[in-house]
Amino acid sequence: MTYAEYQEYMRNFFEQYYQNLSQEEVSLTLPLGEEEKEMWSDDADPDDEWKKWKLVPAMISDEEIRELEKEIGARLPLSLKAFLTVTHHCFDNPIGRNSAAKHFQGVRDAWNPALVRCGYLPFAWDEEGGFVRCIRLEKMPEEEKCGIYQIDHEVLFDFDQDTVTPEEIDQRMKFVSQNLLTYLDEILHNRDCDSLRKASQKAVLRVLKEECGLQNYDELSDKIDDDEEFDKIITALKPVQKQYSISDDDLEEMLWAAEYYF
Repeated sequence: MTYAEYQEYMRNFFEQYYQNLSQEEVSLTLPLGEEEKEMWSDDADPDDEWKKWKLVPAMISDEEIRELEKEIGARLPLSLKAFLTVTHHCFDNPIGRNSAAKHFQGVRDAWNPALVRCGYLPFAWDEEGGFVRCIRLEKMPEEEKCGIYQIDHEVLFDFDQDTVTPEEIDQRMKFVSQNLLTYLDEILHNRDCDSLRKASQKAVLRVLKEECGLQNYDELSDKIDDDEEFDKIITALKPVQKQYSISDDDLEEMLWAAEYYF
């Protein structure tokens, strides 16, 4: 794709994603101060701390991009350059903010020098902020082959940032999507791993409440400690496990973590 085609794709993505979130206006509401006045929606009350924001066409120069590339130590793929220069917005993770007052905030928040040195360009976090999302640069300039990967940010503390090798980083990376465009398309249509995780959590919770008769996490915890009752719960969850391709270990982990979404 040409740079102009990437720009058109990104422009359409941001407009459609904004439209999707506008169905629940709270998703577009933030505590925006005077420094972000350009981002206030046209009907925002200046006296309200929380205001709905709007998309704003980006005015970012080539010089600013060069400064960003120097800062992060990597040349931006054309797709990511278009992602950062078409529209100012305040989307949270897994998109990452890029407002009129704080350019490239999402990229700067995700940046890690060791990852860049090992061939991965961080550009955002997952929705819960536990994983850094990266573009693998190995296949550049064939951007359609530059996959999106994620790594647990806590894993990075296990490495010496100056001596960690690309092979060590590769082993801890998890594949997310084929490239930046497929990554954004999956988010737009709720097929990304964050959306699927939330959907699977809701499905598990529904089974626990409706089929297993559990009303709170304490009741679930008691059942988990009883091998026979635990087997019954696992059996009831088999259809959900199959639907979302949940491994046995991940399903058990979801049950122990159910206190956070019960």
